[in-house]
Amino acid sequence: MNLTLDHIPDYYQEKAHDRANFYHWYADRIIYRVFGPFIAVIGLIGSTMSCLVFYRKTLRKKSCSIYFFVLALADLLCLLCIQVHFVLPAYNYNVLIKSNFFCKVFVFGIYFSFDLANYLLTVCSIDRALIVLCPMKCRKFCSPQIAYIITTVLIIVLALLNIHFLYGFVVYDVHHPTVDYTTNTTSILVRHCHCRQDVKLYEKFFYFYDSYFDVIKSNLIPFMIMIVCNFIIIIRVLKSSRLRHSNRRVNGIMSRKSKRKHEKDRQLTLMLVGSAMAFLFLTLPTEINDIIQSHGNKQQAKQLLNIKRNYFITAHLATLSHLNYAIHFYIYTLTGEVFRQQLIKLWPINICWPYLMQIIQKSGTTKTTTLSVKGVNNCRETRMDTINDEFTL
Repeated sequence: MNLTLDHIPDYYQEKAHDRANFYHWYADRIIYRVFGPFIAVIGLIGSTMSCLVFYRKTLRKKSCSIYFFVLALADLLCLLCIQVHFVLPAYNYNVLIKSNFFCKVFVFGIYFSFDLANYLLTVCSIDRALIVLCPMKCRKFCSPQIAYIITTVLIIVLALLNIHFLYGFVVYDVHHPTVDYTTNTTSILVRHCHCRQDVKLYEKFFYFYDSYFDVIKSNLIPFMIMIVCNFIIIIRVLKSSRLRHSNRRVNGIMSRKSKRKHEKDRQLTLMLVGSAMAFLFLTLPTEINDIIQSHGNKQQAKQLLNIKRNYFITAHLATLSHLNYAIHFYIYTLTGEVFRQQLIKLWPINICWPYLMQIIQKSGTTKTTTLSVKGVNNCRETRMDTINDEFTL
């Protein structure tokens, strides 16, 4: 391929344009259009099942179950807002720009639901940490009634902290770069649900809120509290298991009721630790990326290639963090036998479960029979070959 010196800049610009288009195409068509609906489906099924399980009378006696129940509702709200903000625009249907009302409500909804889900896990971690540290003294403070009160206060406080979005976001026509990759001079008007630009004081407030305050409020504080509480929980559970094992040798077998109660507490604790670990590992990369992008080179950030590259990276990390709000049910199912027992008792599963077990048993029997028949046939073929060899000799 012959390129003159005059054509080299155009060649690199064309390559940059192709890469920018690829980044945008991959983020929209693969990440948001494929993985977005998949996460929504598994999250909708899982969160609905979690609501039904934790609302059962057996589990409603535990404060931790109350938090898990409200967390499942918060996850459903998170998944709805995620579809509106990220997935539907990839299908060229943007609800946010239909009116100022939708813009304000869904921006408020996504910030509020994320905060509520994060802080419910945080409060649940504190609840479990208090239970394992001083079980006798903290029983009255870790009751279902206290859990309802704390959840109500949490909802009110987080709603007040995020209520400014109902004022500060409106639908605007924003200039977007199209062709120029360096100077950003060529652009088109695109409608966006955006922070108010006619009120400079709010614009400055939102930049500070979104860059610093929201990261500290929504992620850093829950991160730190959950790490400390889960460390305490894990250490105390390991110590109590060893102590209980040694006491059992001395005092004999513990009562059935006491054993069942301890086992239920232990499994709820494991479910919490699993959910907290998922939160830490799935949402932390997104926050780090947001901080890096907000403090990056402003001039480079205006170039089309960098815009699309950042969009590409953000799509991957955002989808990873969205997964956090869809997998709690599956973590509960894997880590909690009590949860699985209550799940099977739900009437749709209770009706289908015997038939499902019969199908599994029949398929296992069929496979065993098939393997046995194959073994007999192979044995017969081996014997016939031996007889033929003997006759040949």
